Amino acid sequence: MRKIAVTVAAALLASGCTGERAGTSTSASPSGPAPTAASGSPEAVVTNAPAPAWRLATLPELAGPTSVLWDVATVDATHAWAVGSEAYSPDQPNDTGTPLILQWDGARWARAALPAITWHGRFDLVAADSPSNVWAVGSTAAAGPEDQVTHVLHYDGTAWREVPLPRRNSRSYRLITGLTVAGGHAWLVGNQLSEVIIEDWDGRSWRSHRSPAECRTGGTSFGGMPNFCTFTAIRAFRADDVWAAGNGAWQGFKGPLLFHWNGSGWRTVPVGINGQESSFTALAGRSSGELWAVGNGGLAVRGGGGSFEVLRDAPGGALPDVATDPAGVPWLIDNSPAPSTALATFGTGAWVGMPAPQPPDAVGMSLHGIIGIPGSPLMFAVGAADLPTNPRHLRAVVLEYVPSQPTEPRA
Repeated sequence: MRKIAVTVAAALLASGCTGERAGTSTSASPSGPAPTAASGSPEAVVTNAPAPAWRLATLPELAGPTSVLWDVATVDATHAWAVGSEAYSPDQPNDTGTPLILQWDGARWARAALPAITWHGRFDLVAADSPSNVWAVGSTAAAGPEDQVTHVLHYDGTAWREVPLPRRNSRSYRLITGLTVAGGHAWLVGNQLSEVIIEDWDGRSWRSHRSPAECRTGGTSFGGMPNFCTFTAIRAFRADDVWAAGNGAWQGFKGPLLFHWNGSGWRTVPVGINGQESSFTALAGRSSGELWAVGNGGLAVRGGGGSFEVLRDAPGGALPDVATDPAGVPWLIDNSPAPSTALATFGTGAWVGMPAPQPPDAVGMSLHGIIGIPGSPLMFAVGAADLPTNPRHLRAVVLEYVPSQPTEPRA
């Protein structure tokens, strides 16, 4: 599951959006004329279906001047959640921004009813394993990262409520970068300076976990620096089968890493890359044997257990998220500095790019989260479109991937 890369903490927040309903996009291929029999009399045929396409969804009106969506989660075709913020002003970055959660019911996106929120800021992460077990993580807006406070909310199918994280003695900044939910457990990962944060909600309370031994202080990495690891993404399949992604460095190793929890401890899992200053930013898969991990600049691997294949031709932009569809096919977001964004999928041994539609009045767009829906070909991607304003304002967007659907035969 997605994972905020560390650089996202300083990113500009975003503004409200309306778009096209699923099924109304003009980007789909038009249907051709119905063929007829040689005699000229019509025969029963199936018309040419629109090609699979990403299209803009319709959102409720969001408060300006800026809104943005940072992450999205689903459990089935009628339950999805997108999180972010609205009412953010670039002129007042420290005391504006209202945390926002949108909910999908299979037909439309609407605001989720939240408890009274008295803090300004945003939600960055969302994850769920059932309609009655949904988690969201966000943080307050503040003048400096050391003044930000992490907030965690849980939805039990009826109402959202806050679940406070354990207090830590240090006031140094905590960055929560990954969230996943499985088997009644919610996992949070992140970093506090050089310390890895791993928190596990077991249904009653939070439990803190130690990172792998290689990650902890006591040794030296390249340049004489202390050993370190970063956890930037996490994906749980069972309470005793959890994977995380990031990077690490210690004597003899520097590069992207995976990490695995087997129910008793965390261990590092190299992927065949060493001597690189790179990190995974996102992790996805249907099982421990079908993992996909990506990072900025074309970093991508696939595999499972202890065997991974490095894919050399992944898109070279910022890759904030990756997801798999029900067939296990990966999709990733490829953002460039323009800002512009595209989506790419892996097929026949290569990555195939697909443009991402943006609102007609936008001058650019960035996507931040993508998710597939179990048992459904529908997918969602969320982010924000850049508007032609000065200062630059943003408008939240949701893209829906609607595969081709054959029409009914006609005579």
